[in-house]
Amino acid sequence: MRALVRIAQTFVIGAAVFAAAPISAAQAGPFPSIPGAPSVRPPSASCFEFPYFGPNGHADFDFGPDIVRLLDERGVRVEGIAPIEAKPANKGIYMPIGWQQDHIDPCNGVYYPGGFVLNDVRSGHTAAIHDIHLRPDGAHALVEIDGQPQGEQLVATYKLHEFVPNVATPRPLEGGVGPRYWPFYTSAYLSRTVRELTGLPLSEGDYLANLDAVVQYVP
Repeated sequence: MRALVRIAQTFVIGAAVFAAAPISAAQAGPFPSIPGAPSVRPPSASCFEFPYFGPNGHADFDFGPDIVRLLDERGVRVEGIAPIEAKPANKGIYMPIGWQQDHIDPCNGVYYPGGFVLNDVRSGHTAAIHDIHLRPDGAHALVEIDGQPQGEQLVATYKLHEFVPNVATPRPLEGGVGPRYWPFYTSAYLSRTVRELTGLPLSEGDYLANLDAVVQYVP
């Protein structure tokens, strides 16, 4: 029990470090690698990397039913950029997590390599979202539209009061700790971009997905 409490406390400390961060290319799997994608700025001496608190883990980013329905009706395919994988039937994405590949940067937030692509087969347009940082105002990522870099953009938001109470949820059957409920919402940039590319009626603040993440200490 004491060990579990220490794990939870460590996770909360990490959340505090993450929340205090200033606002401010992975090789592809099913989707080809993105040429010329800008690299993530390496941490400076004052912004060193913290390892993740557990060596292993995973996160399920499950799209809301309305988002899945809109993607299916339009014929948009969700494709993964390694190490992130797309779930079948446009249900969301799966992310392996842990200090083996992800890290916490006090200046840039929590970093996840890889990403995903929205492939609008009908029009031929693609929107690639990759090299993701979680910060106090939401999820920032590098974006390419039809292969053209758009720089870093805020692609999704969340509410601290919905996240903080769940961050240290014990997951004893999975050997770790992490939130089961962490809803994300469509940002102004993402809703506008998706509307322009596909015509999907996506609005700022629409429910996008739930993040169910567990950092594992026991394999």
